[in-house]
Amino acid sequence: MTQKIKKKDNTFLYIISTVTFIFLGIILTTVIDMTKPNTVGVHASATAGIEATAVVSSVDSETNAIKVDELMFANSSTSLGSWTITPPSSFLFSSIIVGNKIALKIDPAHFDIQSHSLTAKEIKKK
Repeated sequence: MTQKIKKKDNTFLYIISTVTFIFLGIILTTVIDMTKPNTVGVHASATAGIEATAVVSSVDSETNAIKVDELMFANSSTSLGSWTITPPSSFLFSSIIVGNKIALKIDPAHFDIQSHSLTAKEIKKK
């Protein structure tokens, strides 16, 4: 004689487990969204350009380059050394003279630390 053992119906357990995991997912997502830092200010300043100052050491209008010494970021006193700057297309080379201190906005996408070259969005005599 074989006896059939009646299995328990686990449907209710599966439904409760699924609903619990859905609620945990919603709560976890809400907590992550509330603790995520607001990076809008960082992106806005990066697209506007990085402000810096430098002293012009040479101007070469043929190669469209300006060589500078003592490049420093705004609010910093640490010199980054000598750099080659590619000015914006609207820049007039006659507006600066060797030895002048200039203020510039650096394009972050064209800031090459290894070759010490950068592209400026804006250059002004300081």
